[in-house]
Amino acid sequence: MDKLFRISVTALFGAAIFAFWMWLYPQALSYHEQYQLFLFTWDYLAQRLSVSGGLADWLSEFLVQFFFLRWSGALVLAIVAICLQLAVWHASRSVRPDGSRFLYALSFVPSLLILIYMGNTEVLVSFPVALTLSVALCPLFARAGWHTLWLIPLAWWLLGPVALVPVLFAVLLGRRPLHWALLIYTSIVVYALYRLFLSQYTPRDVLFGINYGRLREMLPALQVIIPVVTLLCIFACAVPVRLRQMALAEGALLFLLAAGTLLGVKASYDRDTYEMIAYDDLIRHGKYKEVIERAEHYQPHSPISSCSVNFCLFMEGQLSRRLTEFYQCGTGGLVLPSIRDSFSDLTSAEIFFMMGMPNTALQYYFDCMESIQNCRLSGRFLSRMADCNLINGWWGSADKYLDILSKSLFYRKDALRRKKMVGSDQAVSADPVYAYVRAVRFKEDFISSYEALDLMMALLYNQDNNNFMAGEYYSVWQRLKKKEGGAQ
Repeated sequence: MDKLFRISVTALFGAAIFAFWMWLYPQALSYHEQYQLFLFTWDYLAQRLSVSGGLADWLSEFLVQFFFLRWSGALVLAIVAICLQLAVWHASRSVRPDGSRFLYALSFVPSLLILIYMGNTEVLVSFPVALTLSVALCPLFARAGWHTLWLIPLAWWLLGPVALVPVLFAVLLGRRPLHWALLIYTSIVVYALYRLFLSQYTPRDVLFGINYGRLREMLPALQVIIPVVTLLCIFACAVPVRLRQMALAEGALLFLLAAGTLLGVKASYDRDTYEMIAYDDLIRHGKYKEVIERAEHYQPHSPISSCSVNFCLFMEGQLSRRLTEFYQCGTGGLVLPSIRDSFSDLTSAEIFFMMGMPNTALQYYFDCMESIQNCRLSGRFLSRMADCNLINGWWGSADKYLDILSKSLFYRKDALRRKKMVGSDQAVSADPVYAYVRAVRFKEDFISSYEALDLMMALLYNQDNNNFMAGEYYSVWQRLKKKEGGAQ
């Protein structure tokens, strides 16, 4: 009965995590996927393993590529959460293997804290992956003996700073002077590896994880708290509980954990941020109507959200008619000036591409990729940059981008299809999207300026009256410009 209870609760927990990512916050999956590109090459593996925590980083990026599909991304995160929970429970069995009257519910605490922590969109999956592997190493470290001397530097290099969890586990379990000396030995090892191989990084990065977060300057408190709590949970799970109503106690504890998680999720998952990420995800997949429906219920008051909603209104043929129904912030909410971060310019880049300004779209997408804080490639951005180069007939650059994409999993098929177009204007013109953008784009090069964007829209429409987007955007731009002038 006890084993059946544990299996049932773990299965229910996995189903809840899957549902959370599948239906509540699926936009987070797309967000993580678009800021990395896993490549099936030896060079890519060697590059990841060249820094501390490289194996965890490489494994996490392998998993994150499956976020391209919503269901597989939700399944991956559910499996990682279950693996961490089972690793905590298994480690606690090595502390006290006999008996069955232990609080199984405590083994869920680290996974639930990870769920809350990932409300920060810049937390990478490499952190829960590294923590899971570190906890799984705890029983090995406890019985490794002298082998711990080489296991410590290996684990620290492959998993990063959370490798301290199995070290502390072995120390607390052994509680002998020799075990306590492992902490001094670990400090010496970390310092030596840092001075020899990682001196280009700050001590702060090396001590708290080079690739656990997308922002190097980011160090939320939970990144330190979660490994400590995980270690405490391992030992807490091994404390026998003498209660007559054990099932009732487990149920009450699980209820409290669920309630606490709900409060934590509400506090850490900022609604405005995730709404804008949802807009971007839906636009990426051409679901313009769903963006409008979301904005009808709740729209963040920001230029980014205004730009996204206005674009979707146009794509659904409703821009001029329903403009005043949604939040507006002047012409800046119609097309954003280049902000040069990794997110703000995405909708504007798509607008430029669809309007027949592939050069400007190329600039925006390039700036977005170069603004990724941890210097990763983006399959989404590279793909659109390849589109812009194919339309312009810049075969060398297009072939370079497509060659990179062909070494990935989910972008490979389409990249190989487009590689056949390289060098052939006829093949490019046979594609309906490419043919349209080629037909309506500017025929002559000139220096562009955001301040004169409305004039460029007018030029595009006068050049080709089939460019309805340029015509309508110009008209709406003048309306908003006049309103701005009246407000002043």
